[in-house]
Amino acid sequence: MKRDLSVAALLGALLFILPGVASAGGYATTRYPIVMAHGFTGAERYLGLVDYWYGIPQRLRQHGNEQVYTPTLSAVAGEHIRVAQLEAHIERIAAETGAQKFNLIGHSQGTYTVRAYAALHPERVASLTVIGGPVRGSKTADAVWMLNTGVGSVLPAVRDAIVALVEYLGWLQGKTNGLDLEQDALTALYLSTRAGSLEFGRTVGTHGFSEDCNGPMATAASGTVTDANGNEVAWRFPIYSWVGRGAPTSVFRSGEDLLDPSSVALTLSYYASKLNGEGENDGVVPTCGARLGEVISDRYYWSHLDEVNQLFGLTPDVDPRTVFLVHANRLQQQGL
Repeated sequence: MKRDLSVAALLGALLFILPGVASAGGYATTRYPIVMAHGFTGAERYLGLVDYWYGIPQRLRQHGNEQVYTPTLSAVAGEHIRVAQLEAHIERIAAETGAQKFNLIGHSQGTYTVRAYAALHPERVASLTVIGGPVRGSKTADAVWMLNTGVGSVLPAVRDAIVALVEYLGWLQGKTNGLDLEQDALTALYLSTRAGSLEFGRTVGTHGFSEDCNGPMATAASGTVTDANGNEVAWRFPIYSWVGRGAPTSVFRSGEDLLDPSSVALTLSYYASKLNGEGENDGVVPTCGARLGEVISDRYYWSHLDEVNQLFGLTPDVDPRTVFLVHANRLQQQGL
């Protein structure tokens, strides 16, 4: 089910006009903590300086939510590494707050991370939200994987040097955030291919997933698990997604995004992906392929970075912070 968030966006705008009222009312306060998993090459702060989720946790806190966490995970690694790191972060948050469930949000590769966690610990999930996720991979990742394979077979030393450089940059992301993290570039790359993403989807279970991005998708997951005492524990959580439909630079639509240098590169990749048969895309991920569970919207005029309010909040269309704010209230209304 797709929603038009124009009314929600207007509500968010009104909240910004009346920040004192909104904060007092706790519009964004959720029962359970929100934990956000960043994507490939990311960290809590890029090189320890610029927030990945630019301005989003701050906006949620302004409106009453003091339980927003943005841990740093391995920037360039597969989920056999990243999900264990997320598990450790969540256990620390649980020890600090006493929370037994968590609202999980993942962007880009972070969508794999939160889905993997939900498959391992469904009873610990209050809600699952994925944003701009390569849920069904991409032809772009396929092309890069084939190039990697070709170079590796002809010039293995060159391929190894490139991989080492990428992993070093990933390690540097963690190091500048105070962590020394393991990296694994090739596993991360394969995960985003169409074959890798479908293998992942079959492994972690349905949880709102359909191999056909236009097919029916469950908007919630439920089941039972056996706890440490041998008791059956029932669990259930809703599943949401949203994604941009690309934001090619335009003097009529881009607004302040014209000042964002990343918009030029993502405009080029947007058109390249369309020529490659991806259809509508956010410059990195096919729009259709990012759908999971209940689709809040796949029509935002956003690039892949706009989805997390980057760079520096220079984004077109509705303010991404408003979409996060309205989503927090959506969770609040469900007692989550």
